[in-house]
Amino acid sequence: MKMLTILEKLKKDAWRTAGARYNAARRLKRRDLFATISLSAFSAIGVGLAVAQNVYSPTPGSSLDNYLTILSVCLSVFLLVISLVEWGSANSVMADRLHQNAEELSAFWRRLEVKIHGLKPDTEISPDDALTHLKEYEEIKARCSVNHAPLDDKLFVATQRHAAEFVRDGKQPYNWIEQHWLALRAVFSSTWYFVLLWLIIVALIYLTPWNQVTSSSPMA
Repeated sequence: MKMLTILEKLKKDAWRTAGARYNAARRLKRRDLFATISLSAFSAIGVGLAVAQNVYSPTPGSSLDNYLTILSVCLSVFLLVISLVEWGSANSVMADRLHQNAEELSAFWRRLEVKIHGLKPDTEISPDDALTHLKEYEEIKARCSVNHAPLDDKLFVATQRHAAEFVRDGKQPYNWIEQHWLALRAVFSSTWYFVLLWLIIVALIYLTPWNQVTSSSPMA
């Protein structure tokens, strides 16, 4: 393989990796935003349950009072656990790292593009020059300890399915439907967890026995 061909392949790899890591950064930012909104709303719901218990269940020991007490305690513990999990995940930090690394890869890709564009087709590049660029590419990737998910790469390829780098024998790797399906998967993969939690909390509130205010304790 000619050294110039190796540089062209390296340019494609840098472009593809940068695109995948941009997608990963967006996905993690989306998850972080959705988590922040959801946790804030869960906290507000916890306060609302305490107020509702005081207003709608003034009788201690009633079915409604017991249910709201259990629900409030469970929601508080659940909120604490989820907050610690999200804090430990550091999605926002990882998104920033991936975005910064994608910016560096994009700059490397543009430098290669300018160099290749300025060379004649029959120009021979020394192996040392090719190895220098390969080493730089590997060093840029290694600066980011967080890697993108396979879905991020698939989404980039699907989005750029018209590019000559991905078309083989006139056939694109993905069609329009597959592209939008991957886009939906990317959105759902970063939000499904909190969507499920929302459904559970809404269901528990819906099942609240609002009409059962009679005390379940024996009368003195």
